[in-house]
Amino acid sequence: MQVVIAGDIINSQKHDPDKYLSVLKDILSAYSTEGMYQIYRGDSFQAKLNQPEQGLLTSIKLKAALKRFEKLDVRIAIGIGNIQIAENNIAISTGSALTRSGELLDSLKKKGQNIMVRSDHQLDKYMNTALKMAMLYMDDWTENAAAIVYEQLSHPEWTQEELGKKLGIQQATASRRLTRANWHETQELSQLFEQYYNDVSNGASTTI
Repeated sequence: MQVVIAGDIINSQKHDPDKYLSVLKDILSAYSTEGMYQIYRGDSFQAKLNQPEQGLLTSIKLKAALKRFEKLDVRIAIGIGNIQIAENNIAISTGSALTRSGELLDSLKKKGQNIMVRSDHQLDKYMNTALKMAMLYMDDWTENAAAIVYEQLSHPEWTQEELGKKLGIQQATASRRLTRANWHETQELSQLFEQYYNDVSNGASTTI
């Protein structure tokens, strides 16, 4: 099973495109299969991930990276399924992962939820409920909270002291910011997605 993320940037018209395009390109190129991402209409994107179990981690990193800028945010649809690659170009490739991510993205604004998954497995309901609760704090990340989450995701091996030095703050301040950003809960959520992806990929029973 493959993972495709599709997204669009919220409030992009209020910022210089150079601010967010470099962020998108850096993250999408790092996490996508070579040549299998595109940015279109200036503020929308899609990518086939090279490590599908990291679909949510990639989405959270994009969200944190963009929310470092005032009022910027992102909607992301995570589609799980198959992909028939054509000419190593995501724009002309087909498959259920692409279809599901695209259709889900079109509905996110109406659903009022900024990150959702779709595999057409019954486990989607449980993962999306967890994501809905997580958005209660992620959508409210301040620029400082987003910055420290982004740096922690970019450098998982760093200590809080090292994070503080990067951001020009004390270790104690870094610790408080991670706590306020619900960093531990975010880690647990990412791990939950990995289990969800594995269960869906392996055709887990929907009996709970």
